[in-house]
Amino acid sequence: MKRRSIASLVLVFVAAAFLSCGGDEDAKQLVALQSDLQMASATIDSLNYTVESSNLLIDELRARADSLQRVDDKLLASVQKLNREVKKWRRLATEQKQMNQQLTEQLERMKVEKQADKRAIAHLRSEADSLNSALLDAHTSIRRQSDHIRKIELDLAQAQDDVAELRKARSSVVVYMASEGYLKENGFLDTSRPFGRVFRKSYKLVRKLDPNDPAVRQVPIGDELAFEGKLEALADRYGQLKKGDDYKKTIHEDGLTRVIFTNETLGGVDVLAIIKE
Repeated sequence: MKRRSIASLVLVFVAAAFLSCGGDEDAKQLVALQSDLQMASATIDSLNYTVESSNLLIDELRARADSLQRVDDKLLASVQKLNREVKKWRRLATEQKQMNQQLTEQLERMKVEKQADKRAIAHLRSEADSLNSALLDAHTSIRRQSDHIRKIELDLAQAQDDVAELRKARSSVVVYMASEGYLKENGFLDTSRPFGRVFRKSYKLVRKLDPNDPAVRQVPIGDELAFEGKLEALADRYGQLKKGDDYKKTIHEDGLTRVIFTNETLGGVDVLAIIKE
């Protein structure tokens, strides 16, 4: 009897261990355990029935013992021992049924708690997914804003450079230096003598200069433009510039010709510097 009680306790701990592990396989084992417990309870009920039958037999034997004068002492002792065993069995059976009932209730409670844990985990997982999605959207938005801000910074820097270039261009003369023949062949210069050869040749710029051309220079008004060779004339699209009013020219001992533009209205104007061939 004691072995059966100990086995029942072991069964309780094993069931608790299975429940703590979780998983579908553990659920199947719990169902099998409950089935075994039910079978054990049925066996106990059957044994109780057998005990009741034994009690009836004992009563019958007592009746016979009472009616007979010659009752074997050994039989009486056996009956008394059987009585004691029956009482002990009843007590153990009652305890076993109570333990089985407690185990069944505990299993049901664990199932309910496990289902609640699963729902809580699913809820937390849903919240985590929502949070991750929100974080991803925020990260994408921040990256887009950062790219937009970076583009604005580049545009602003470019605009500042453009403003600086425009300011420089507004206070500088755009100069292209070359010989008369080269300028005429490339369509930059037009020359004429309106009143015949007895008058000086007139020069006129007829093609807009490209500021990105490496040969084109921006000379700030008031700064010095130095170059080799002799200057034939300076001309813009209106005609030839006037020495003294529009510029100053000096020739130094090193052979370089130096020109300083003095007319502020020439800021941003295209000018041809015609070098003598």
